[in-house]
Amino acid sequence: MKLTNQQIAQIEETLVLNGLVYQDVKLELLDHIASEIEERLSNEEISFDIVFEAVFEKWEQSLEISSSGNWLGAFFKAPRVVIEKLVTYSKRQTLIILLSAIVFGFVLVLIVSNIQSQQTFNSLNLGLKGAYLVLVLATVLSLFFIWYSKIKTTYGRLFLYRGWLVFFFLFQFNIINEPLKNFDSNNSFLFNFITCILLGFPFTYCFFQLMMVYEHYKIVKKLKLV
Repeated sequence: MKLTNQQIAQIEETLVLNGLVYQDVKLELLDHIASEIEERLSNEEISFDIVFEAVFEKWEQSLEISSSGNWLGAFFKAPRVVIEKLVTYSKRQTLIILLSAIVFGFVLVLIVSNIQSQQTFNSLNLGLKGAYLVLVLATVLSLFFIWYSKIKTTYGRLFLYRGWLVFFFLFQFNIINEPLKNFDSNNSFLFNFITCILLGFPFTYCFFQLMMVYEHYKIVKKLKLV
């Protein structure tokens, strides 16, 4: 039995009342709950209101307000389903960032180790600085636009929570002045490799932060087409 627009709106309103304001998770749950209600209405001679209450009772634990201080901040609270998605995505993204930084460092140390002229070295140094400044500028603009966006997503929330770290990297690693300042051909390969990994971490971090912005606006676009 196909649900009416009014019944679907009732499901959506109940999700919002339970704190589900993040559009990506809300759309997922709306689809799951609507499909479950439709299936039960098709198989049982029972009213919508009874099935509605029974299905939401089943999802009660997932909609319970929860938190995860280690990954999302001690003061952030949201339905458990949102917390679980954010924590899972955050853990996976952290692992990918670390692995990408290692690959970035390995490729960079091989390139720099084989540079013969100072001019080429200086050009690479300038290129890295320019690339990082572009990433930082894109991050700053994205922080501004997502902060003022009326549409909330889990990707946007995580981006806002982590975005400020880009400025920490900017000053901590001094990339804006001379990215390869700690690289020295007289050092051991291992030392230079570690130096390049540390340099790569801010780059990969910025990149995957901006990937969250991309996911956020994919959802925004999808909502506008509905």
